[in-house]
Amino acid sequence: MIRTLLAILGILVAMAILYFAFFSGSRPATTTPLNVNLDEIKPPNWEPLLDQGLVQINIDHDIEPEWLFLYRDRYGTGQIGGVIYDAQTRPRGDASVPAPNQAPVYLVPYKLLPDYSVTKNQGYFGVTDVTFKTVGAQVVLTPTPTPASTPEANVQAIQGERLLVQGWFNNLVNRFTVVWWIDEVSGYGSALAYTPGWFSLSSLHPNDWKGWSQQPESITSLWAWEPQSDRSNICRVAEWLLEEGPDPQRTRHFSALYDEGVLRFCAANIPTEPAFPEGQVLAYLLDGQATRWKTADPLRFDRVRVYAISEPVTTDRPQDRPVATVDVDFQAHDGWHSMRWFVEMISPSTIKDPVRWRIIRAEDR
Repeated sequence: MIRTLLAILGILVAMAILYFAFFSGSRPATTTPLNVNLDEIKPPNWEPLLDQGLVQINIDHDIEPEWLFLYRDRYGTGQIGGVIYDAQTRPRGDASVPAPNQAPVYLVPYKLLPDYSVTKNQGYFGVTDVTFKTVGAQVVLTPTPTPASTPEANVQAIQGERLLVQGWFNNLVNRFTVVWWIDEVSGYGSALAYTPGWFSLSSLHPNDWKGWSQQPESITSLWAWEPQSDRSNICRVAEWLLEEGPDPQRTRHFSALYDEGVLRFCAANIPTEPAFPEGQVLAYLLDGQATRWKTADPLRFDRVRVYAISEPVTTDRPQDRPVATVDVDFQAHDGWHSMRWFVEMISPSTIKDPVRWRIIRAEDR
């Protein structure tokens, strides 16, 4: 009888050991969700953007993670905002509670966008959707070495220095935000770039985001592509540069260099036969193809940067070879030019021919 009871007791002890080993020691800490009810900590009309609600990140230079909450603001325009909840062991500013070994019991909300401080009053993260990642990652090690056979045991946390957010409008990135930690009182700073067109990481290619996946930590400038002339699909391409202010930790911001913006075709390729005269002039200045001229001795320009081009009125009146004038301001290898270009329409000779334009001359204006 006693042996039977001892055997049963041994089985129960073994089951208890297995139970606690499975439920307490087998799950990595990084996958443990924050045990809170979102409805109790957010305004009712903040609709969670992500299925999981809260996402664990770490960009405030400590070991403990924070929780990013992205939401669609149903109070206002339905755009996408964000908050970081920091789980702390005592109320912010209360140094009277000795809490080195106390589990986090306070959630401190730090607004990201939108907010009303000087660095965060620019707007929202995005309209249709957002994508995000932390960058500037560094591995935090324990001060004491561990056996060489288990090198992973000395890693305490992976910290990211910044949060990068792409803001999408339909299928284009038209907002870009950099978020970083300031201090416990100020929370997080942010720098937002916005364009009514879309952003690229290249001034030559309109949808180049290779750096987002290859070297996101090196993104310090963007190029805004903004349509100017719809009929010729011309964009102004201007740089947005991430700059440090007088206090780099608090006054970091994006500056838009529109005064230096140049004109390019919004598509990646220069059109072979533009349907309008200003398109033919811009195409020639960008690619220098002599076939765009009617004469055999075209003007030559190298390293051209076009800053302004006019959109002349064209006519559908039945007249032979109408000529349009196109005014252009541009910089070339030999200096600044303000010129007037004369472009002649080559009417279709068959039903299959498109309307074509050829440059006949250009002069200073």
